[in-house]
Amino acid sequence: MPRRTDSPANASVSSRCAVRPLRSKRGSGLIDVSSHAPYAPDTSNPRPGASPTLAEAARLIREAVRDKSYQLTPIGGDAAGYLRAKRKRLTDSSYRDYESCLDKLARHFLDLQIEDFEPPMGTERIEEFLDALWGSGAPRTYNKNLSIIKDFFRFQIVRGRLHGDPTLLIERARSRQVYRTTFSTDQRRAIISEQSKLCDRIALRLLLDYGLRKGALKAVQFKHFDHQRRRLTIFTKGQKVRELPIPHAAFWLDLERHIIEVEAKPDHYLMPRMKGNGAKVTSNPTKPMGIHGMHSWWYRRLAAAGIVEEGTTSGERMHKARHTAGQRVLDATGNLKAVQKLLGHASIQTTGDIYADWDIDQLAATMADVLAGDDEAD
Repeated sequence: MPRRTDSPANASVSSRCAVRPLRSKRGSGLIDVSSHAPYAPDTSNPRPGASPTLAEAARLIREAVRDKSYQLTPIGGDAAGYLRAKRKRLTDSSYRDYESCLDKLARHFLDLQIEDFEPPMGTERIEEFLDALWGSGAPRTYNKNLSIIKDFFRFQIVRGRLHGDPTLLIERARSRQVYRTTFSTDQRRAIISEQSKLCDRIALRLLLDYGLRKGALKAVQFKHFDHQRRRLTIFTKGQKVRELPIPHAAFWLDLERHIIEVEAKPDHYLMPRMKGNGAKVTSNPTKPMGIHGMHSWWYRRLAAAGIVEEGTTSGERMHKARHTAGQRVLDATGNLKAVQKLLGHASIQTTGDIYADWDIDQLAATMADVLAGDDEAD
């Protein structure tokens, strides 16, 4: 997305940076930072008077981070050092999030040094930056980037570059309560039973009965199934590895039949990459299905079960299946700890926050029992 230039402060910074060259730390030549302006439009196919589309903006942002030119700025050089130190502790996904945030920070303050962020002026600068980029977005996104920037400046304090923490007084955005839904018992049964392929039924059971995330399902290979112990090793969020018990005998019968039918090898993926359309679809079992492929597969399976209309591609997120699995166990047992273990939450507080609706239902049932005696007495 293009940087805002409507404020006097931003206009002043832009005018100063447009003429101020920076010396590259990788060479002796001068770097004209105007040639590294963030998110410059593609002039090879100009559209006079038109703003970049969302897709174009996303592509430009990715290219801007990929070329590492932000490291030629004063803040960018410090960000590069910070990211090198953090690399061994971050997953690939987290690293990309950190670099994207710090890339924006470096380009927003092209003419400033770390020392220019001493509070209280530094606090005001960071607050304005956060508000300009994520103030009108989702609280979760705002808070994630605030956390990254907080850690970056704490790193600089430990290294002796700053005396005060400019992020200390910046408050997190208040998270909005998320409305979560689940599939009904009949819908869940239809989603599984209406599939003609064993692979689809197996994958849908893992989603609807065992609460796998999309990424975990995508990574499942046949070697991860332990047929003797009836366990599945899954690789989930944050590169965590855990074992999931699957006691359902019918699941293993379907899996064994599927392995024989497709002549699956240990390193083949349960959800292989698909290529082509219509009758010419081919699969590559040595590569996992892509994220977009998973999305399309999910909605085709819902359409086959009559949950959505053919061609629908939104409105019923795959994560709803995970909530369905958790709620089903909770309704049957009332055991929040069992739900935590099933879903792999690090904290039972997370489980409780997600399944708060159950507490209301239990309260209603409890109050009905308590007040039943009063009705009889009347």
